[in-house]
Amino acid sequence: MGRWLELKMMKKIDKKHIIAFALIVTTLLIFFYYMFQTLTGKEKNFSQFFVINLFPCLFIASVDFLIVHTVYKYFKIYNIYFRIILDLFICSLFSILVIYLCNFALIGFSAFDNDPELLKSTIFIILWNSIIVLLIEIFFYSQRQAAIEKKISIIEKEKIQYQYETLKAQINPHFLFNSLNILASLAYENQEKANLFAKKMSGVYRYLLLTNERPFVTLKEELAFLDSYIFLEQIRFQDNLLITVKNDADLNRKVIPVSLQLLVENAIKHNVATSTKPLIVRIEINENGILVANNLQLRNTADRGGVGLKNLYKQYTLSNKTIDVVKTETEFIIKMSFLD
Repeated sequence: MGRWLELKMMKKIDKKHIIAFALIVTTLLIFFYYMFQTLTGKEKNFSQFFVINLFPCLFIASVDFLIVHTVYKYFKIYNIYFRIILDLFICSLFSILVIYLCNFALIGFSAFDNDPELLKSTIFIILWNSIIVLLIEIFFYSQRQAAIEKKISIIEKEKIQYQYETLKAQINPHFLFNSLNILASLAYENQEKANLFAKKMSGVYRYLLLTNERPFVTLKEELAFLDSYIFLEQIRFQDNLLITVKNDADLNRKVIPVSLQLLVENAIKHNVATSTKPLIVRIEINENGILVANNLQLRNTADRGGVGLKNLYKQYTLSNKTIDVVKTETEFIIKMSFLD
């Protein structure tokens, strides 16, 4: 995210900011001129003072900006106070160097004599420069905060969109239509199984609705839901679909709701499942994470967009976790970590 913030911050530095920066430098220069005149009791020609000092001061302020930006970019200093002190120190050294070089260019080696006027000017320039550096720090801080807030806003929108897409994808008309047809057939053939099917189907939809607002659930809850979903699909596919679940992990570990079901559904959606080519899905869970694998026998008409998997990947990204996808000639494997 650091590179993204840096690009956003640099894009914000448009012509308006440059003009405002030049005006601030000029205003502070005038202010310090009158402070210098008041405290030293010596009058200087304002026009001459202004013309002589304006361009060097603009140059110093511009280099101050580059120094602060460089510290932000290359020195990953997260303590704001230490970073400001470092910026002030580097910028002050640079401003002193510029002052003495300018004086040397004007009056030669005598510039390095013990001149109290030069010392007073140096002190005032350092004070002026410190204010400029602090203003630049405030600018960068405000830009960074604005970029962070925008990023958070985008993440929240993506999260809401994911929740909506997930719910919409899981409660889809095809699954509901197929389940109702199976239920209708079972009602005539086996009333006891039809009753169990209806309860499992009710449990599936209840879980989807109850977990829509929850960022994570326990592995125990997810496996109970998955068991109901597998029951419904195996009634539909019979021996054409073989699903095994092996769990050696703590049931209180945290996972994203509907994540396991989504991966099983993804395997069913994209692969052929027949009596001669049964679809085999194996789910292995241990303390290192979750593995969901299926034999690869892709449908010719299957949608290859992978929307469900992309949505799950986004949700894992929001939790600073990753999903590993491994595709071999015979298997499609997904590896997920726990959220805790």
